[in-house]
Amino acid sequence: MIPIGRQLSRSSRRRMQGLTMLELIVTLAIVVMLAAFTAPAMTEFQVRSNVSSTTNDIVVALNMARAEAVKRGLDVSVVAVGGDWSDGWTVQTQVGNIVIMERGALKPDYQVFGAAVGALAPADRVVFGPTGALRVATAYDFSVCRPTFDPGNAQSRRIAVAATGTIRARRDTTGAPAGVCT
Repeated sequence: MIPIGRQLSRSSRRRMQGLTMLELIVTLAIVVMLAAFTAPAMTEFQVRSNVSSTTNDIVVALNMARAEAVKRGLDVSVVAVGGDWSDGWTVQTQVGNIVIMERGALKPDYQVFGAAVGALAPADRVVFGPTGALRVATAYDFSVCRPTFDPGNAQSRRIAVAATGTIRARRDTTGAPAGVCT
């Protein structure tokens, strides 16, 4: 607080005035340059995060279906909505079609492909039997792809389900039975 009748020195008045225009411009220029450098990294972080999240959601659904099949003693399936994995999936019992879990469609530009190995195995569903092993198919494969505006096999994810019901996820869809991400 300034006593009444007392004048401030020139340096005191300078400190109380705030930023000069030049200081403000320099500060804004630094902020803009930092934003320009971090924007591409943030976009890549979001893309990788979405691919990882989708991969984890599929693995959770597969593990849940396998566990429910063993627990209930019946076949339980993970089924693609409308036959397209990118439109989402449900975990449901084969008898009575009781829906245990649902997952909605992926974000736009992201894709999931699925492929079954076996003569009569449908590509739109993974069926686990009461022992936790696959039914109908001898193996199942998923490709979780990066968005179409930034594709790439090396950073996309692959999920493989063995005949025993074992589920493995890894990076790189090169040569994947479900298809490569382009």
